[in-house]
Amino acid sequence: MQQPVIDPVKTNAARDAQLAGLLRAAAGGDGAAFESFYNGTSRYAMAVVRRIAGDVHAEDVLSDCYLQAWRSAKDFDAGRGSPLSWLLTMARSRALDRMRQETLRHGGLSGAPEFDPDSSETGQDPGPEQLLESVEAGSRLHAALSLLSANERWVLGLAYFREHSQSEIAGITGLPLGTVKSLITRAQHKLRETLQ
Repeated sequence: MQQPVIDPVKTNAARDAQLAGLLRAAAGGDGAAFESFYNGTSRYAMAVVRRIAGDVHAEDVLSDCYLQAWRSAKDFDAGRGSPLSWLLTMARSRALDRMRQETLRHGGLSGAPEFDPDSSETGQDPGPEQLLESVEAGSRLHAALSLLSANERWVLGLAYFREHSQSEIAGITGLPLGTVKSLITRAQHKLRETLQ
């Protein structure tokens, strides 16, 4: 029996139409539509970000990218390209910006800490048990974070990794303050339940 031939142009066109609709809804303030947009595009954006910025900065850069996408959703113009191309251009730009910042920060131009071989004591290096424990704890946390919705991860990241207040997060995201508070509380509760 012959397998049906899938037309990638039609598949991409359908995907682009769906993503464009989600962006239009997100531009109107629909957080659920933006979450669907995130779920449908994040693996592509993460691949671009990781290729440029590496694993160390990938999550931060991806958060910055989607924050910009949320703010700029109203500016998306389907006549200039597909939603995925628009997002990946943004992801590439954010990753390159981050690498430029890191180069300036640690390239000797802004007083990067110097390595002093005499001050490092080999007894303070973590052993295999500590390294394994650290990796396992990181894996549990990563798995727990993956259970959160995109909005929960977003506001939690702004609160803990960017150290923004709840009011600042409401201003950044355009979400009502009460929504920000409930998202953070719900995310913390889910993480606590998952990690215990």
